[in-house]
Amino acid sequence: MKAKLCLLLFVFVSGLHGQSAAPVQPLVSVDRSSAPIPVSIISKEHLLIPRKAMKELQRSQREYASGDIRASARHLETAVRLYPNYLEARNNLGAQYIELHEYEKAVAELQRAIQLNSSAVQPFNNLGVAFFLLQRYREAEAAAREALILDPQNSISRYVLGCVLATENRNASEAMEMLRATKGKFPESRLVLANILIRHGAVDEAKRELQDYLAVPGVEKTAFVERWLAELTTPPDRAKSHAPADGP
Repeated sequence: MKAKLCLLLFVFVSGLHGQSAAPVQPLVSVDRSSAPIPVSIISKEHLLIPRKAMKELQRSQREYASGDIRASARHLETAVRLYPNYLEARNNLGAQYIELHEYEKAVAELQRAIQLNSSAVQPFNNLGVAFFLLQRYREAEAAAREALILDPQNSISRYVLGCVLATENRNASEAMEMLRATKGKFPESRLVLANILIRHGAVDEAKRELQDYLAVPGVEKTAFVERWLAELTTPPDRAKSHAPADGP
């Protein structure tokens, strides 16, 4: 499996402690600039954030909602210049650098976010994705496992960990456990799982995973998966024991 993931699946900007505005939802315009902040989420850290930095975060969210990721990132860069300890802005910036394929810059921002709050799950999740895309798999694994310590049921962390272990052909039982737990949220889990099953001779089970993937509405890679299935149904002396070379 190539080091390639659907990056939009991993831009998670919610769940941060003391965040001051609504999380960005792709393709949905969000403007909470005039909304009151519930007293329950006002923290000491929030009170320290300059108003200008908060405005830059809000502008970033609007640009993100409009589809301009580069402009959104520029507003976040301004926000962290105005207030270097802005956890939410640093996490969001790291996630957007991933979308822009600037993975080293993403790592730097996300590590800084973790330094600011090592109990926030999302920076660890995003860091795991950045390391995975850099093919720094052991570091991706470490980030995913840290996220799972904080949130053992986190589907993003499980997916990343399953992909790492599958890519390195390690701990097959754990990799399959992680991937099976995330099939509902990430259909691509089935493709990685199928690769592991084929390695272990469970071709019929792998075929079922590929068929179930094709049954999910709106999935991509359908032509690839159909071709893969066809190869698995050829006579044993001609069948391939792995995904086609141009796989995901």
